[in-house]
Amino acid sequence: MSLRSHPIVLQPVESKKTWGTEHWLNATRPEGAAEIRGGQGALAAAIAADPTLLGDWSRRLFGDELPIFTKIIYTDFPPFVHVGFRRAVARAELLAWLETEQTLLRQLFAELKIESQAAFAGFSALYARWATTEAQVAWQRADASSLASLASELEPYLRDAQRATTLYTLEALRHNRAQLVDAINEVDLRKEAGHLLLTSAGILHAIFGLSHQTHPLDASRTALETLYGTLARKRAFGASDDELHAIANAAGLSALRQASVAPPKNEAWMPVMLDGRLALIEPQQSSDTTYSVADFYTPFVWDGDRLRFRKGDPAHGLSTETLVRQLAELQLAPTSLDQIRRVPTLVSDASSPARRFRIVDEPERWPFFTAYQVDLDGTPASEASFAGDHAPGVFQQLVVLDGSVELADASGQRVTLDRQTPAFIPATLAGGYRLSARGRARVLQLSVPTPLARERAP
Repeated sequence: MSLRSHPIVLQPVESKKTWGTEHWLNATRPEGAAEIRGGQGALAAAIAADPTLLGDWSRRLFGDELPIFTKIIYTDFPPFVHVGFRRAVARAELLAWLETEQTLLRQLFAELKIESQAAFAGFSALYARWATTEAQVAWQRADASSLASLASELEPYLRDAQRATTLYTLEALRHNRAQLVDAINEVDLRKEAGHLLLTSAGILHAIFGLSHQTHPLDASRTALETLYGTLARKRAFGASDDELHAIANAAGLSALRQASVAPPKNEAWMPVMLDGRLALIEPQQSSDTTYSVADFYTPFVWDGDRLRFRKGDPAHGLSTETLVRQLAELQLAPTSLDQIRRVPTLVSDASSPARRFRIVDEPERWPFFTAYQVDLDGTPASEASFAGDHAPGVFQQLVVLDGSVELADASGQRVTLDRQTPAFIPATLAGGYRLSARGRARVLQLSVPTPLARERAP
């Protein structure tokens, strides 16, 4: 079957983590490369062999590799995240908190006597319970009796006569973390279900249970946003596609992107309920480079035959030099949640059983990807149907959030999509496609922005 003329149905990759699970739905990265169902190899290999699957416009702006992919993230921790600072923070102030965190973790590391995987499992369960409880009250619970009880439970995992020292270390960790998180926005994901939070590179963030982190900046972002603004104005005044192509070619985006310190990663979070469990849908640029500056929940791991730090040097954690380097690209100004929150906006007939919502499509402010949502409300007697197509010059990714849908192309070929079966719509597909459901279903359509002449997908 030609991959150019039909939707490409994918097999996601499950990645187990110390804090939960990630499902990489449509990635081309080697650590989570999606396979094409039917034994046709990896999506990455198909695109490498035929980059026209991405579309001329996507390639012109983002190169010959897939520029975005999507994860579903499940964690074993409370449904909260940290996103950006709620007040301005001085770089020296932040560095002092992070250096103190590492100093105290080194003290705790030295106090531990863990010599087996079983012992590590016992210790980490106690430590994670403490960290999770404290995080839910912003590390403000100065409860001496509870802390003493924890120190007592930890005694089998401590070196001789370390209980009093460990009690001090844990209290100092709690106090330092309370100061740090007091400066950060805390978001209850249950209140943001169905919204998209744009977490740009350079914004400090953390899913509860994961490390506090940021990502490399995209050195081409400003030029890309400016370019999209220019293209929109030129199109409004009747510029042809050839003229738009020439303007894009002159922007030098590839050279700018290569100037990035590391592969850039701007991402977004959409909290959703999946099978009664809160999960995060994470569309992102195709990079997995992360700068972790603090790890409250799982600072240590068992590495075959020894205990080690999970981040940084195995015996010493994150050095001051590493922290300084990673903080260099961090945004320290306050982050307004109203500025990064995107709420689905109906862009189709409200009375139709097939409704389309725009979530984000504003390339002059967010040039990395677009996201739309299609809700289908069919019944056993009356099928809901949506006629879709990719915008000109770009691919499209379909991610099912709820129910199952039938995907049919213009040739009549039909496949069923569900949460474990996403699809890639190649830019070379002619005639569009149709989604239909005899029940309720919800599908995300993800792509990259294009200003080309044909109207955007309906």
